Amino acid sequence: MNTAFPIRLLQLGADPSRAATCLSIDTGGHVVARRHCDPAHPLPAEPGMRDILVVPAEALRLHWFDLPARSAAQAVAAARLMLQDHVAQPGTDLHVAVGDPETGDPQRLLGVVDAALMRDWLQQAAQLGLRPAAVVPDCLLLDAPTDDGVQVCERDGLLLARGRKLAVAAEPDLLQRLIGARPVQRLDDGARDARFAANALAAPALDLLQGPYARRDEAQPRRRRRLRWLAALALLSPLLLVGAQALYHGLAARSLETRADALAAQYRPQLTGAGLGTYYRQRLAPDMLATHSAALFEALRAVPGARLDSYEFTLDTGVRAGLVHGSEQDLELVRHSLADRGLALVPLDSQPVETGLRSLVAVEPL
Repeated sequence: MNTAFPIRLLQLGADPSRAATCLSIDTGGHVVARRHCDPAHPLPAEPGMRDILVVPAEALRLHWFDLPARSAAQAVAAARLMLQDHVAQPGTDLHVAVGDPETGDPQRLLGVVDAALMRDWLQQAAQLGLRPAAVVPDCLLLDAPTDDGVQVCERDGLLLARGRKLAVAAEPDLLQRLIGARPVQRLDDGARDARFAANALAAPALDLLQGPYARRDEAQPRRRRRLRWLAALALLSPLLLVGAQALYHGLAARSLETRADALAAQYRPQLTGAGLGTYYRQRLAPDMLATHSAALFEALRAVPGARLDSYEFTLDTGVRAGLVHGSEQDLELVRHSLADRGLALVPLDSQPVETGLRSLVAVEPL
């Protein structure tokens, strides 16, 4: 999908002390201006611009994996499992991004970068006056392959290459071994910038702004709130009937509970009071763990950028989870999703973190 906006393409180098290069690109994909910028000379605010941050591919790893999962969250989870055999670094220290699936190709492009470096890149961009709409590895701005050929250019002393199932920044000797006998199209600096500019108009093959770094649509929560109010008004009358039904079921549940206590006393007379309650909780614990966990995981999938940070389950407390999310509105979405499944999300604590908030919550029956 092409953009109808002019673009600023800010290219960071591997050395953060060096000035970054910014290309201004018109809606036709042509470079109209080129400038260097640093924190002392940041980019000015230009309304109507789409800003893209280009990061050095040598600082990350690009793979193609078979990822049969349907959703992006499932694909990332599957990719993290596969990466255990490819990287020695703990998965919690890595940021993983997955490209969109291509028709007829079971493999998907996967980008892996140190999470601290990802934060540094975004901090550099902010210091240079850029709030990126996308973060793209530089080698992926070369032409997508249509045959067995490889497009190659030089940037910051390394060679960038893009071909079929190949996207890399490397030294010449290593790159030659990777390319083998494939035909090579070599670009000079001017042709490289022209290809970067033209390809910046299209949807990127891989945008690193995913998960905790994803851009959030600020208008979307407001729209959801309006829809919820309209739905509440539309459902007001039926809810009176539902309330009557809930009262009836509550009385029936109390009757069943009394009968269950009587049966327990008959068959297990040694269990009374607190002991009987513990016995109930032990018998119900497996089902509670399964249903509450499944509902929480499903609710998190529906909230872009929200993720599970910690998790525990005990007989006394039930499910306790640490959630990292962008805003209070995200927690509201999880709460409403759980309520639809007859569960309550009970906030226990909330602390600000770099990507938003970390909330400790409990999942309990309504």
